[in-house]
Amino acid sequence: MKIILVRHGQTMANIKWTYSKADTKLAPQGLYILDKTKDLLKDYKIDKVYTSKLARSMETAEKLGYNRYDSDERVNEMNFGNFRGLGIDLVRAEYKEFFEKEAKDYFNITYPGGESRNDVIRRMRDFLDEISKQNYENILVISHGIAIRAGLFWILKDLSNWNSFWIDNGSLTVFNLSEGKKLIESVNKI
Repeated sequence: MKIILVRHGQTMANIKWTYSKADTKLAPQGLYILDKTKDLLKDYKIDKVYTSKLARSMETAEKLGYNRYDSDERVNEMNFGNFRGLGIDLVRAEYKEFFEKEAKDYFNITYPGGESRNDVIRRMRDFLDEISKQNYENILVISHGIAIRAGLFWILKDLSNWNSFWIDNGSLTVFNLSEGKKLIESVNKI
């Protein structure tokens, strides 16, 4: 079985460098990225599609030609709580104390009104454990940058590698599950 994780297409929040909201949509000028994604997905016969419950993920599925999918909040992006919709630079300037605490406890600090990276890792692990027991050859999961990165640690165990990975819009990260082994086949393929 292969689990193919795709980060949603580019949004205005990505372009303007703001924290996304649940209803953030794809940016028209970034749709070209999904043409490459569609080409990469031709290498797989997709048996089942999941998306997050966030608009940009479902919109990406449809732009890629997948109109039948199940949405699961466990593959949602990290909930940045009170920071959603705000500019990242503005938040970092106004909430310096929070980010100083984050630097000391990166995985456990909970965003005000949101969640922590460990929360995302736990819910992604739960989701991947569940779908890995299904009887499909290829499962496509359209998700988000931090959620996909968190999914890598379903296989990897050393969180010190967290910053070694980046997930671009429209990129594929592929897990190959075979003979009781979980392997990372590719990361951020675009």
